Amino acid sequence: MIRLIIFIIGVYISYRILKAWMTGAPIPKRPVSGKKRDAIDDVMIKDPVCQVYFPKRQGVHLRHQGEDFYFCSTRCRERYLEMQNRLEHQDSNKGIDSQER
Repeated sequence: MIRLIIFIIGVYISYRILKAWMTGAPIPKRPVSGKKRDAIDDVMIKDPVCQVYFPKRQGVHLRHQGEDFYFCSTRCRERYLEMQNRLEHQDSNKGIDSQER
């Protein structure tokens, strides 16, 4: 039984080799995804809060002070806004302290 299976596999491989040789054209290789092989699907970017890389199209967008930022989640976006508000608040307090002196 095993000899028969080995014989059938050998015949099939011989057939494929002979067919490729006779036609002169190799069997075309198709990409698995159906897309062009060299096409870039998306760009990986880094979250400014948690430093995680993620696809740009899956990110949460924020335009802050004329700059575009992308975050991995709404939670990171909110943390970023909180940090920016604290920094702006600290800067405004420093300006008031320096004027009082």
